[in-house]
Amino acid sequence: MTDHAADDDILRRSQESIDEAKAAAAEVDLPDQEDLIDEDLPAADGGAPADGPAPAA
Repeated sequence: MTDHAADDDILRRSQESIDEAKAAAAEVDLPDQEDLIDEDLPAADGGAPADGPAPAA
């Protein structure tokens, strides 16, 4: 297999993986924001970080 053919195969398999991930993500059913409020579940609005500030660079 030439380098070009190997690259084409890698790109094809990569695209297939991306397509499979997109299809799986499309099947996920997430609740609407209104459903979270109606069920008295907390919404993630401006929550404080749980582990403190980020370390200085």
